[in-house]
Amino acid sequence: MLVVDDNTASGAALTAALGQGAMDARFVASGIQAMECSRYWVPDVIVLDINMSRHDGFSTARVLRRLPPTRGAVIVAFTALDESEVQARGMPVGFDGYCQKGGTPNDLIRMIHAMTHT
Repeated sequence: MLVVDDNTASGAALTAALGQGAMDARFVASGIQAMECSRYWVPDVIVLDINMSRHDGFSTARVLRRLPPTRGAVIVAFTALDESEVQARGMPVGFDGYCQKGGTPNDLIRMIHAMTHT
C-alpha cells in the first residue's frame, strides 16, 4: 500500500497505522514521488490525498491510471473534501473509492479490505 500526502506528519502516521495491520505500507509526500515510486515498487492500493501542491490528487490519479505498473491498483481518495466533489471529479480520472479524513484509520482499513477481498 502506498500513502501519498504532502502533509508529512499525517501521511507518516497513516502509513504507520496501516502498516500495523500486516500490510506493507509505504509513504511518499507528493504525486510526483508516487509516479517515480512505481518504477521500483508497485502497490496494490494507493491512498491518495487530493489537496497537494504542484500535482494534486486528481491529476496524480489520472497519470497513475495510464502507467502500466499502477493501472490496476485500487486508488482511494483520502481527503477532507466533500464526497460529492470527489465523486464528480475523481471517479472519471480513476478513483475507486473515497474516505473522509479526520476519523480513525479503521474506516479506511475496512474500506480497503472490502475493496480488495471481494
